Amino acid sequence: MLEIKHIIKRYQYQKVLNDVSMKFPRCGLVSIVGPSGCGKSTLLHIIGGLDREFQGELLWNGKSVRHFLPFYRKKHVSFIFQQFHLIMWLSIKNNIEISHFFSSHSKKENQLDIKSFQKLKMSALSHGQRQRIAYLRACYHNGDILLCDEPTGSLHPSLADEVMALLKKESQKRLVILISHDRHLVEKYSDEIYEMKDGQIENHHIFQHHQFHSLACHHVKRKRLSCLHMSILSFLSHKIRSMQLITGLSLSLLCIVFTLTMSQGLEEQIHRYIYSLVPASGMSFQHSQGQSLTQSFCQELEKLPAIEKVQLYLDDYEFLGIGFVMERYQESEVVFIGDDTSPYQQLLLHSGRMPLEDHEIVVSLSTAQKLCGQEDVSQLVGKKVYAWYQYGYEVKSIAYHIVGISNQTTALETIYQRSNAYIHLLKETYQFDDSQVNAKLGILYVHPDFQRHEVFEQLKEQYPQYRFLEIGASTSQKISYTMKQVEFVLMAFSGLAMISSLFLIGEVMFLNVVQKKKDIAIMKCFGATSFDIMKIVLGESFVTMFLAQIVVSFVYCCFIFGVNTILSQVLLIDFSLSIDLRLLFYSYGASYILVFISQLPPLFYGMCLNTIKALK
Repeated sequence: MLEIKHIIKRYQYQKVLNDVSMKFPRCGLVSIVGPSGCGKSTLLHIIGGLDREFQGELLWNGKSVRHFLPFYRKKHVSFIFQQFHLIMWLSIKNNIEISHFFSSHSKKENQLDIKSFQKLKMSALSHGQRQRIAYLRACYHNGDILLCDEPTGSLHPSLADEVMALLKKESQKRLVILISHDRHLVEKYSDEIYEMKDGQIENHHIFQHHQFHSLACHHVKRKRLSCLHMSILSFLSHKIRSMQLITGLSLSLLCIVFTLTMSQGLEEQIHRYIYSLVPASGMSFQHSQGQSLTQSFCQELEKLPAIEKVQLYLDDYEFLGIGFVMERYQESEVVFIGDDTSPYQQLLLHSGRMPLEDHEIVVSLSTAQKLCGQEDVSQLVGKKVYAWYQYGYEVKSIAYHIVGISNQTTALETIYQRSNAYIHLLKETYQFDDSQVNAKLGILYVHPDFQRHEVFEQLKEQYPQYRFLEIGASTSQKISYTMKQVEFVLMAFSGLAMISSLFLIGEVMFLNVVQKKKDIAIMKCFGATSFDIMKIVLGESFVTMFLAQIVVSFVYCCFIFGVNTILSQVLLIDFSLSIDLRLLFYSYGASYILVFISQLPPLFYGMCLNTIKALK
């Protein structure tokens, strides 16, 4: 049962309602009549839980609902407004079922014929048709109280009489409170009439009482993802503006992902080039006192399971290159070898086999092509080549047999041979013994099954008298540091573009909320809580961001594919970009966080919206 006690309402210093107390029956049609400005609508807003700024008590079943007005309104109250208050960007069906978006409830079947106009747009409806929609919307959710503000004001007399008859029938199952200027209809259908004047109740007439009957209805669950559904409908209500937002956000996100992808791709290419010069598993070592390294120490290192190969660099001997001429050394007839220390155990062979003897070598595919020119590289297998070395002013050659060709294309011309095989052959060529071997520098290679840095730490601890250095590590670190600085600068500019776009979407969504403040107020009248409003506003922004991300993902993939095609097939450059899913994930995640921050002003405005002022 509904009751109000000693209700006082002021606008500034003027009393609109002055100590109004009313006790309503469980069901029946109760009318409130009086001249314009006497406080009828204000009283209706208070009874409906729309206005919380009043003195006195609003009681339902003997309990005050003043601090639970959203729940009270959502659970017990329906409205028929004088100005219809329909949401023009929703369909007729969605307008009628708007309470279904915000709560599960009971409903009954449609009692008015709308088949003739149910497929029309809201803007095409007449006043009478809109009034019918307003009535059906109020009846769709069968709350305990139906509040009607001039429900027949815009209807033809015959249709007005029909609506009043329906309200009368409705009042047999719930309380219907009606405000109207049509005294004839009020007296014809009302069970009770309150007469108001100057904010006070002057007369109260009781004509009859109805016995309450339970509602004949069936239960309907709340729509799934209802707030998201409403967000999508709101998004579609202004397509051009939404497309502009999607375009702006897409361009900002593309700037960021393109910038990071290009910088990371360039950094990877630089590191790849460094590792093609010196393998990533390489590590140099020296004696801490500058003493010469011994072959016995190399053999000791090779016994470690983490070490794949160990090679010494002789101090006094210089490798000049390889060629097919044995008689004399001519610089123009030899190919300079930039790398003769790399391990070969993990290589894939183009042809031939791995070396088994000191005088056998494998050459890289690019080196074989340099040696062969236009001929087939496979013909090199089994051929003899001469490696030229210089000691002082004396230049001599060592004969090698090419037994295999690897699949690798190397930045430096490369041969692969057994550990320190050239030292054993030089000893025979220049006639020196082990005591004359001077090598201040050595290089070792870590097995692929081990981490180079872990092996580095282990060797430092196990052999403190030697200095070990990860080859290329410092260069890679410097390049990475430089690229990070460049990336930071590019990210800063891209971030500014992203923030600008987010300010744009924040401002547009704020204007959208201001523009739709009346619609938000209508949603609150039919069960939407502040949390629902927050989800709708955020949902529209996230829908915009999600669509922008779909556009970005598509353009990004097309860009990567196009760049790689141009570089490899048109420009013949050995450089490619890869799709970085982790980059997209982090960028998209950050964009959602920034969108949420940008939506705080419109969220605060929508949640704190004054429903009464918005409806006027």
